Order: sequence, then structure tokens, then C-alpha cells
Amino acid sequence: MASLEDDFRALVRAHERDVHAVLAQVLFRATLGDVDDLAQETFLRVHRALPQFVERGAAARRRWVLTIAARIAIDHLRKRSFADLPFDEDVHRLPVAGTDELARYRRLEARVEVALRELTPEHRAVLVLRDLHGFEYAEVASSLGLDLGTVKSRLHRARQRVRTALKKDGNG
Repeated sequence: MASLEDDFRALVRAHERDVHAVLAQVLFRATLGDVDDLAQETFLRVHRALPQFVERGAAARRRWVLTIAARIAIDHLRKRSFADLPFDEDVHRLPVAGTDELARYRRLEARVEVALRELTPEHRAVLVLRDLHGFEYAEVASSLGLDLGTVKSRLHRARQRVRTALKKDGNG
């Protein structure tokens, strides 16, 4: 039978990329160091509460870990403002591509950055969990401690604001 520490190591290996992704996507303007620090905090909280979640299935554990990461990111954003920080390409790596494709990607990236910067942390968290990590509406609501209607409303507003921001620049 596997020990709790073995379960924890397996959980970290299975979810560390997703945790970094959620943190980078919700924080958006954070440095790689901030993302790494908050990932460590996420897994510290996971470790403390792991005995309660050992028997849960893999999908439930993934949602649980990503929920902790999203909440930590929101709390961190409430404490700091990243509005004046530059976009950190170490956190948001660009795909390898040809020169034309890379130029188009950079233009789109800049437009998306502006759109995401305009979202509140709460709207961004809902968008990240639902659209980028595939949480069901009820899972997002449960994860963030919101009513289902609030999740749907925030997600609609977040998508609408992103769409509007992308259209302002022309090719939305």
C-alpha cells in the first residue's frame, strides 16, 4: 500500500503543470517567480489536506488541486496590483513557429493581454477554470464558492469583454 508521501509525490507529478498553468493564467501579469512561489503554496495546502482526499478519484483530485491554485491566485491578486508589470514570456511561452505565424501570434497575444488585463481577478478565474481547464459550471461554482448563476453571469461578462476588446482592434 502506498504511503501518504508517495500519494503526495504522485499528485504533484500529475498536476504541477496544470497548477502552474492556472496560476499563470489567473495572475496573468505575474513573474515566473511569483507563479513558482504560489505553486509551492498550493502544494503545501494540498499536502496538509491530503488525508481527507486520498480516496477520491483522479478527476476529483485534479479539480480539488486546481481549485486551491485558483483561490490562492485570486487572494494574491487582491493583495497586489500587476497593472504596471510587463508581460513575462518566461511564464507564457510562445510556440515555435515561422516568422509570419509568430508575428501574427504576437499581435493576437498583445490583444488578448489587453482584454485579459481588463477582467477582474474573479472574472478571469471563472474564465480560466471553465474555458481553459474544462471545469463544468457546477464545478467552477463549487470551487470558487459561488452560486451557479453568478458563475454563468461572470463567465458571460468575461467572454463578452474579451470579445469586445478583440473586436476593437479590428480583426475580432
